[in-house]
Amino acid sequence: MRLCSLIFLLFVLLQNAVAQINDSYLTRYNEVYTVDRVIEKDEKVFYLLDGQWMPGMISIIGGKENLLQEIRYNLQADQIEIRLNGKVYTLDHKYVDKFYISSGVNKYNFNQLNLGLFDLDKTNYVQVLSDGNDFDLFKYYRVIKSKLSFNPVLQTGPKKSKTTLEVFYGFSDMRTFKELPNSGRKRSKFLKKIPQFKKFIVDSDLDLSKEKDLINLFTIVNNKITTNENIK
Repeated sequence: MRLCSLIFLLFVLLQNAVAQINDSYLTRYNEVYTVDRVIEKDEKVFYLLDGQWMPGMISIIGGKENLLQEIRYNLQADQIEIRLNGKVYTLDHKYVDKFYISSGVNKYNFNQLNLGLFDLDKTNYVQVLSDGNDFDLFKYYRVIKSKLSFNPVLQTGPKKSKTTLEVFYGFSDMRTFKELPNSGRKRSKFLKKIPQFKKFIVDSDLDLSKEKDLINLFTIVNNKITTNENIK
């Protein structure tokens, strides 16, 4: 009975019934469909938390937040997947502005970045690592597929392309979005050019190649700015 109520609530919020197709995603003007996701036999798919189904929440743009029992994030397609009554469906990113997945220990928060403000290489969602009044720190993923370089004459080079998942970090000052360099040294040099960050980088022993230290830096900067504003 509980499952039936959950299905009904979700479909009302999406303002449509589940599309009866199973081999593609379908979007029509002002309508939202959830569609079965069919994985090709040889397709390598990357998921957050190795694709484990976890409880979480989705927020429909202009609507309310809705708790779900089984949700996961497909990094390959950059889309949210939910499981209802044993079937897997995807949610169109145009209608979901944020969501989170809870592993029981950690909570992974994602926001829709492309709401007319930024264009992040067609990335739909970014993971929010630090949320402040002045700077937000994000983590996002890109699936890179290498080009085939097999030479049939010389019989050299790989015969199959290689698919890898790469992790990137970036931040926003509420006006612009900037991608951070990959190495800790380059990140430090890059952020030192921003007055709010320079002092804390120079005075600290943070290793900005590590995610936890990167989060600590943004948390410190945001808290310091807020404290100074309150004093004034």
